Amino acid sequence: MFNLQSFLRSACAMLILLLTLVSSRLAGQEIRTTADLNAANKRIQGTGNTNGRVDLLIAIGNYYLNLPGESKQDLSIAMSFRKQAAALAQKLTYPAGIARSIILEGNIRKESGDRSAGDRIFDQAIQFAQKNMLKDELGEAFFAKGQLFGNEGKDLERKIALSENALNQYHASGNKMKEANTLKDLGDFYLVKGDSKHAFKLMDTALVIYKSIGFKELQGLYNNMCINYVQLGDLSKALYYGLQAEKTADELHDNSLQKSSIYNHLGLTYYNLKKDQLALDYWLKAKQIAVKYNDGGYIQTIVANISTILVRMKRPQEAIAQLKDLVKKYPPQDTQTKLRIPYILFSIYYNIQEYQKAEPYYKQLLNFHETLAKDDPNQNYLYIVIIRRLMQYKDFDKLYDYLKEYDKITSERNDHLARANVQRFWFMADSASGKPWAAIDHYKLYKSLTDSVAKGAQNKQIANLEIQYETAKKDKDIALLRQKSALQQTKISQEETLRYVFVFGLVLLALFIALLASRYSLKIRSNKVLKTQQEEINVQNDMLRRLLGEKEWLLKEIHHRVKNNLQIVISLLNTQSAYLDNEDALVAIRNSQNRMHAMSLIHQKLYQSDNLAEIDMNWYIKELVDYMRECFSTDKQIDFIVNTEVIKLDVAQAVPLGLILNEAISNAIKYAFPNHRKGRVTIAFKLVPDDMCELSIADNGVGLPENFDPENSTSLGMSLMTGLSEQLNGEIKMRNAEGLLLEVRFKRHNELIAHAEIIEN
Repeated sequence: MFNLQSFLRSACAMLILLLTLVSSRLAGQEIRTTADLNAANKRIQGTGNTNGRVDLLIAIGNYYLNLPGESKQDLSIAMSFRKQAAALAQKLTYPAGIARSIILEGNIRKESGDRSAGDRIFDQAIQFAQKNMLKDELGEAFFAKGQLFGNEGKDLERKIALSENALNQYHASGNKMKEANTLKDLGDFYLVKGDSKHAFKLMDTALVIYKSIGFKELQGLYNNMCINYVQLGDLSKALYYGLQAEKTADELHDNSLQKSSIYNHLGLTYYNLKKDQLALDYWLKAKQIAVKYNDGGYIQTIVANISTILVRMKRPQEAIAQLKDLVKKYPPQDTQTKLRIPYILFSIYYNIQEYQKAEPYYKQLLNFHETLAKDDPNQNYLYIVIIRRLMQYKDFDKLYDYLKEYDKITSERNDHLARANVQRFWFMADSASGKPWAAIDHYKLYKSLTDSVAKGAQNKQIANLEIQYETAKKDKDIALLRQKSALQQTKISQEETLRYVFVFGLVLLALFIALLASRYSLKIRSNKVLKTQQEEINVQNDMLRRLLGEKEWLLKEIHHRVKNNLQIVISLLNTQSAYLDNEDALVAIRNSQNRMHAMSLIHQKLYQSDNLAEIDMNWYIKELVDYMRECFSTDKQIDFIVNTEVIKLDVAQAVPLGLILNEAISNAIKYAFPNHRKGRVTIAFKLVPDDMCELSIADNGVGLPENFDPENSTSLGMSLMTGLSEQLNGEIKMRNAEGLLLEVRFKRHNELIAHAEIIEN
């Protein structure tokens, strides 16, 4: 024997799982799909810094928050949009936007598992909304804070109290949509609490408000009313609202996780109507959707229901296999599921009279009974396990105590089906213990609760409902067939048109072939002429390629010879210096050698490279610095730091720039660090805006002497640098900056830039 209460508790738990997501959608959340998100992103690009932009940012944040699962990436994106919204709302002094951004942050913290941070942030939102008299936002903050609490005991009472605070705020602000949403959710909470009468009152009020504002997405509310009527034992109304929920969801193409909940509740309804195959069919459809969304909680609840119906259909081994597979793939996390699976396994083994296998599960359930609070809703069906076992062992003293306790609980909850179950057990206990008159009384009470006459009338209503629903489905199918027939007629008409078009096409094709034949003969004649012309062009191209090769060879040979001649001059100067004693003459010769080497490097690079027009200044500057370091033997005294970009210059600009660099480095080595002091020379060459090049040589030496005027200087090196800068059509600047900083800026030749762009393209 299975306890209906366990099914109803699981169904209610599934409803509570949907509350946050569904409520946000019913509250006007427009961004539900990827298409909605793309549209919102387009709108936000065309929206300036306005309150509307804040609202869009928060809506996008809520979209990522409500995506299935708890992906860290989705929550991170949601938090990014929240920060943007909060910053802009603060800037615009938009209190409602600030409040909603705080609530969004609280929901993100809650979803990420940091409930204490969520609680603290929701309190901030409540205080801010109260201070600024924001009724809607205050209601939203109250409701969001309520979602931090569970669905049992004091947690449930706290959740209900906060939700009622939210309801008062929405009623005061006149926000009908949010008022109806909160009434629906409160109905769910009171249903879990066991106060079905008040739950119906709240749901009926919500339904009236929804219809008054023309709201059509009522499948969630119908679904809630279905499970509520199942709990009350009014299966006719339960089936009516369950089928309404399915019909509404189908019309709105709602295939979300809520559809799984609707199928689950219809399965429960048919289970109680003893229509086992229909119950199984609906639960299998519910499972399919839950698996699609990979929702462990839903899958656990539905598989437990499937196992239950399999047992009643005399397929206990299939039920056991389903449950054991479920525990492996989706280990139970919440107390209710941890209880329900051993409860079903216990009941299965008791039904097939394998009491020894049932015993371990009984011990687990007894432990739960002893450790859970007495007012815990899960205690209700733990009583059934204990009652069944006490009856098996004929321990009537304890059995009657448990029957009295359980009867009291079901009476207080106004749960007719569960109380009927208690009376049936009491009847069996009285019969077994030799109390026939008491047994008859309990049997009469059992029959009055189930009310067989009313049940017969109810069955007629149920049959009518099913007929109406099936008729509506058939009407839909007939309409679909008519549409298909119309499409078929259209298709036939199109095929006839295509035949005429085909015949006409054949005629056109014959004409076209004749035209092609005449054009082909003309093309052959033209091709002969073109072939002759192409041969002439090829001969000319071969000649041009040979000439180009010869030109490139000559240019390389010229650069090679220029480089060799410069090296010969350097060697001659070096030989001449051996016969000189005058220090100034020796210095002049060394300076001349350095300058010639600077030019020689350029020609060396050109004849070694395939590119005869450009010099890679990144390579050139590093080579020149290495030469200067070696020439002056400054490895231990001066550190050279080279930071250059890959910039290519032609020879006309590379030579003067190399000579300027030579003079600047020579001056730094000779004058910046007297008395062999250590120092640093930093060389940088880079592109700056407007296609300008900038060379900077900086040292941390003694710098320029006071009152030094570069333009009136008699120094050959300074005159050279000034003249070479003018040759570059640039400017040279020097100033003291923790040493000497020399900067040369010039525009790169446009011909070289255009040539580079052509090569890149």
